[in-house]
Amino acid sequence: MSLTHQEIREIVLALQDSEWDQAAVTVGDVRIALGRNGVDLLPASAPTTGATAPPVPAPAAAPATPPAPVAAAPVVPAAPVAPPAAPTPNVSDVDGHVVTAPSVGVFWKTPQPGQPPFVEIGSEVEAGDTLCIIEVMKLMNNVTADVAGTIVAIHQDNATQVEFGTALFTIAPRDA
Repeated sequence: MSLTHQEIREIVLALQDSEWDQAAVTVGDVRIALGRNGVDLLPASAPTTGATAPPVPAPAAAPATPPAPVAAAPVVPAAPVAPPAAPTPNVSDVDGHVVTAPSVGVFWKTPQPGQPPFVEIGSEVEAGDTLCIIEVMKLMNNVTADVAGTIVAIHQDNATQVEFGTALFTIAPRDA
């Protein structure tokens, strides 16, 4: 089994659209490791985390020719591609900048149980402020504000399972 050019492109775009610094995907006898922000990639023999696909045994009739190295190819910025349509429950008709989930996971409003939420409706935020946490396989990923402004809507309930691209918050941008 091999990956098509489009499938590889989708993997690269998924990393670009996430907050992750590296990802490794194995499909059959093909392994793709991607990194950014100066992260050293895991060697092929290094143990991987749950973020990688489990190895799939190759069929007995598979050709003995090794796959061409994919990681050596330069990554060329692709034309913008719209992310797959994701459900956005409870999204109101409020104008503003919508902050979406960077990955699949569990939406947490608070840093720990029993603590106050990071933000509430009416909270003033600066670009880079933490809005919530998305938990992915016991990894906590902070979701930050892209713009400065006021939180005008919170679209998810605490401990809700969210998909990539699901609306989390709407921010009314501050006038510059």
